[in-house]
Amino acid sequence: MTRCLVLLLAVATTSACGERGAPSEVRLRLEYDEGDTLLYEYRTEGVVTVPDTAQASGRATHPYERNMTVEEAVLEVTPRGNYVLAWTFHLPREASAAHGGGELPERVQLTVEITPQGRILSIGGVETARPLFGEIDFQSYFEQSQPVFPERALKVGDSWTQEVKVVSPRSEPVVTSSTYVLDRVTQEDGTPIAVIAFDGDIYLPFPYRSAGADSAAAATTAEERIRVRGEMYFALDSGRVRRVETEADATLTRVELEGGEPVRREMQIRESSRYTLVNR
Repeated sequence: MTRCLVLLLAVATTSACGERGAPSEVRLRLEYDEGDTLLYEYRTEGVVTVPDTAQASGRATHPYERNMTVEEAVLEVTPRGNYVLAWTFHLPREASAAHGGGELPERVQLTVEITPQGRILSIGGVETARPLFGEIDFQSYFEQSQPVFPERALKVGDSWTQEVKVVSPRSEPVVTSSTYVLDRVTQEDGTPIAVIAFDGDIYLPFPYRSAGADSAAAATTAEERIRVRGEMYFALDSGRVRRVETEADATLTRVELEGGEPVRREMQIRESSRYTLVNR
């Protein structure tokens, strides 16, 4: 669900309007009122390629699909003007029952405090969310996947870049980078829509102990490197994201023991996803 969780747009027209009433400049801000609740549908499909010695190629591919709804509720607007949000992920019962690593909960909730610029200040509920998201560093993940909007007004073609230094206790620090571009302002159903294109990287190290390891000391660090590209569509009159369309290519690398010797394993994932606002 890379880059698809929370993003709203508040627009300030700071100069004359362009064609068909579209603003020539916009300011990107999160705008919420206490008690707001937004409902999104998340649909994704992809292919996982894994090592398989039974295949002539040594690899096997497995298609997959995942659907869920994501509820975003505004719990509080703080005295400093930040927002406390509850992100609730509702998984279909069949998806929970079919999870290969054990039964998933049907409902997972994270609580975040976020600034109007989009910066995540704190994240709560991470332990209950691990069955869905795994042993990732949530703060690091959202710093890489959540845009922090620039202070300045933007014109079509303007861009900004974010860099994040990811630190792992068992490997050297990695710096990731993502670029966002205000690509165009268009219309859908008579509503002006700002389209933001993005292209970037996400790096997620996490602890891993192979089946052959007999102690915590034998644990290593697995890592996932994700390249994401896509577009976000924003309704300028309501200040809400209409949808996010994403293409992602990921490589998951881990070390396993075979005959007492470490063996490096890689899994490739190619995924397309769509995140759509339901209650406009």
